[in-house]
Amino acid sequence: MLEVHIGVQATAEDPVETVSATFDESEIDLLRRYVEFVHRLRETRLLQRGMPGITNLDWKQGEGMKWTYPSYENGELHELLHVLRPLILSKEATSFECITGMLGKKFDNKRFRGYLKLQRTIFEDGELMLFMQISLNDQPLLNDATLKLWLNGEQYHTDEEKASTWKKIEKALTIENTRALVITQLQAKVKALFNVHYIANLILGKADAQPIIPPDLGHLGM
Repeated sequence: MLEVHIGVQATAEDPVETVSATFDESEIDLLRRYVEFVHRLRETRLLQRGMPGITNLDWKQGEGMKWTYPSYENGELHELLHVLRPLILSKEATSFECITGMLGKKFDNKRFRGYLKLQRTIFEDGELMLFMQISLNDQPLLNDATLKLWLNGEQYHTDEEKASTWKKIEKALTIENTRALVITQLQAKVKALFNVHYIANLILGKADAQPIIPPDLGHLGM
């Protein structure tokens, strides 16, 4: 058994609140595997040169919507998706969903769970969704459901219905805009994975014990 203590602060000026939890060897092993998978993620070509995402949104008369993003190769994308499998497929023991679920149960603290909730929001619906939403025929695009259409219809699985729905989105947005959309949503998942990776390293004693400071997102209704 391993007893762990983590500091949590509302702001850098506030007193540090210590939260504690106990992990058995199987749980520690799970966290080690999660850390290893995130390390492998960091070694992918896209991460090595800087994970791309949407840098500008524009609308031009006669041309429609245009999303600007750093270009990437299909080979880079396929490598990223392969390495992400044990981290984003919910049934995997080392998935983001499983790891954050375990951490939320272990640390009985409102502020700590609020931090995890934010990471789940970023992971599921993307970071842009915290500030804006883009819809196509009343269908929100900045959310996990839309990305899963692509993942399950075009990438990890070959669900014909989801593939057909994704093709309609692709036709309406253009291929370039959908490439910007999917890489931006994946970028958010990577960010959330890294943030939880830091907590895992704290537990494993592999990171400096700096307090976690959840951002104040009250103005966003969180």
